[in-house]
Amino acid sequence: MSDVPAVEPAQAVSDDAAADKAPDPRRHYASPEDLAEDIDLDIATRHELLCQWKKDLDQRLEAESEGMSASDPIAHEQEARLANEHRRASTALEELVRGHPDLAPCR
Repeated sequence: MSDVPAVEPAQAVSDDAAADKAPDPRRHYASPEDLAEDIDLDIATRHELLCQWKKDLDQRLEAESEGMSASDPIAHEQEARLANEHRRASTALEELVRGHPDLAPCR
């Protein structure tokens, strides 16, 4: 068993922000759905982090499609997993916005 205390994802995101580090939602949450449902974060923060998550996946998928990734392109299975994760992040974001129409579109 590890002696390192577990940190809740919302706290880890807050710790990153307090340390002037850009929070990495993919590092702290198992899925976009988990992030969207984390009531320890306010709606605006969840929206911002989901936008960041989606943007990161947009960039990774675009780089891969243009052959700009590492010298060894990712396997088809990994690309399919990224595409699936992108769909899930987009869906979680759409559902969040549907429930809160005052949220601005992702930048």
